[in-house]
Amino acid sequence: MGRKKKGRANGEGSVYEYPKGSGIWHAQITIGWRVKRKRAKSQRQAREKLQILQSERDHGIKLTVAQLTVGDWCKMWLDVHATHLKLNIREEYERIIKRYILSAPLSKRRLADLTATEVQRWVNDLTKHRSKRTGEYLAAQTVRNAYARLNKALSVATKHKYISENVAASVELPSVQREKIRPLTFEQTKRLLNEVRDHRWAALCHLAVNLGLRAAELLGLTWDDINLETRELQVHRQLKRIQTNDQVKAFVLHTTKTQSSSRTLILSDDILKLLQEHRANQDAERHSSSEWKDTMNLVFVSQTGAPIHYSCLRAHFKRLLSQADLPDIRFHELRHTAATLMLADNVPLVTVSKILGHSSPSITATIYAHALDTSIAKAIAGLSDRLTK
Repeated sequence: MGRKKKGRANGEGSVYEYPKGSGIWHAQITIGWRVKRKRAKSQRQAREKLQILQSERDHGIKLTVAQLTVGDWCKMWLDVHATHLKLNIREEYERIIKRYILSAPLSKRRLADLTATEVQRWVNDLTKHRSKRTGEYLAAQTVRNAYARLNKALSVATKHKYISENVAASVELPSVQREKIRPLTFEQTKRLLNEVRDHRWAALCHLAVNLGLRAAELLGLTWDDINLETRELQVHRQLKRIQTNDQVKAFVLHTTKTQSSSRTLILSDDILKLLQEHRANQDAERHSSSEWKDTMNLVFVSQTGAPIHYSCLRAHFKRLLSQADLPDIRFHELRHTAATLMLADNVPLVTVSKILGHSSPSITATIYAHALDTSIAKAIAGLSDRLTK
C-alpha cells in the first residue's frame, strides 16, 4: 500500500500563484473549516502577508470574522462599546465621526488593511482643509479631536481582537497654540459692572467676574443650587442643548465634565444681595407673564422663563461691551478676568484653582502665567522695599 502524501497542517498556510503565469499571488491560511486569503503582487509580498496572517492568528485576531470597514467600525464602536458617554458628549462624537472620518477615503478601508501612512495622510489632509464658508484652515485642536475619536475606536478594535495593532498610535499631530487670553483690567471690569447695573443679567455678570464660572455653569444654575441662608452656591451642573432620541434639539442639565469642576463656593454680601434682588425680579416677571415657560427652576432665564441659548448671551454681552466702550472679547474672558484679578490681589494659587474648578493648581499656573509673573514682581518689589527701609 502506497504511502499517503503529507499535507500542510491546518493553520500553517500557503503561498501560490493563480492563475499560473498571471503574476497574481495569494497568501492563504486555513482555520478550522474557514479559509482566509490575501492577494499580493509578488511571491515575496505574498509570503510577507502570510506571516502577518499567521501572526494575527497567533495573537487571537478574528480572521474568520467578516472584516468591517473603518467607517462601519467607528459607528459600531459608538453604538456598542461607548454606551457610557453622556448624551452631549455622544452627540459631539457622532458629529466629529460623521464630518471628519466617514467622509474621508480611509473610512472605506478594511480595518485590517488600514496603515499608519493612511492615517497620517488623513491627519495631514485635515490640517490643510479650508472651510468653504470662511476660507480658514481647520483648527489644530479640531484635527486632534477628530484623531482622538479614530484612535480610540482603533484602540477598542485592538482590544477586542479585530486587528492586531492600532496603526494610529504613532501618528504625528499638529501642535496646538494656546489661545491668548484677554482679561479685562480692574478699571474695565468696574466699568462693565457699572454698565450692567440695571440689566436683568447683572447678577450673571457679577458671578462671572467674581467666581469665574463658565457660561454653561452659569446658565445651568438652579435655585436649588443656591442656599441664600448659608451663602453657599453649588456648581455641579451645566446647561447643554443636545439632539434627543427623536432628533429634536432640547436643553438639558448635565453634570460638570470632571469631578473637580463640581465645587461649593461661598457668596459675599454683595453677591448675596444681588441674587436676592434677582430672585425677587424673576418672581415678579413670572407672575406678570402669561407666557412664562420655566420648567427647570433656572436662576438665569429669558424674559419668558425659558433657558438662555449661548448665542443669545453672546449677543447681549457684545452689546454691553460696546455700550461700555470696552474691547470686543468673548464672554469666557470674564472667567479669565476673575482669575487674573484674584491672582493680582495675592489670592493663593491653590485657592484660585479650587474656585475655578481646575483639576490641579498646575493647570491654573499654566493658563495664568502672566498674572503670576506680575504677582511675583510685586512681591519681590514689596519685599525689597521693606528690607531697604
